[in-house]
Amino acid sequence: MKNLITSVIIAILVIASTGANAQEKKFKVGLGLEAALPVGNFGTIYSAGAGLSLRFLYKITPQFGATFTTGGIAFFPKGSLNKSSKATLNIPLKVGGRYKFTKKFYGIMEVGETHSIVYYKSGNSVGHVSGNSFTYAPGIGVLLGGFDASLRYEGYQGAGFVGLRLGFFF
Repeated sequence: MKNLITSVIIAILVIASTGANAQEKKFKVGLGLEAALPVGNFGTIYSAGAGLSLRFLYKITPQFGATFTTGGIAFFPKGSLNKSSKATLNIPLKVGGRYKFTKKFYGIMEVGETHSIVYYKSGNSVGHVSGNSFTYAPGIGVLLGGFDASLRYEGYQGAGFVGLRLGFFF
């Protein structure tokens, strides 16, 4: 039964990606792996971040598309700075646009809000505090078939990071 389900999922993905080549789809969904390098004051507290993202793209013209991106990136504190800090989880909700300069290279700009949850050790338990902040994220990227690789700066309320996204559009 597991093999049947796996085979059906693989067949759907192959058909969907083949259909994308036959005729250009207006709406696409992409899943991505995220890597983040905190900069500025944020970089003095956190060493690195990693996570997953989900990007929706609606093509308005062949060169321009509207985007919606969400997901989660966990940031890991530098060990020597604060023993009570555990991690920070950022959950962005961003909208924007992607403009293709050529068939492969594009620029992207997104704005929105990031919900941040900071986890810390409190006695024998783990506590947390959370908040929201305005987010902006300009970037550049390259498309290689269904694959998407992009580099961006993502900034919000006195903090920011350089992010690398490796994704695939379905």
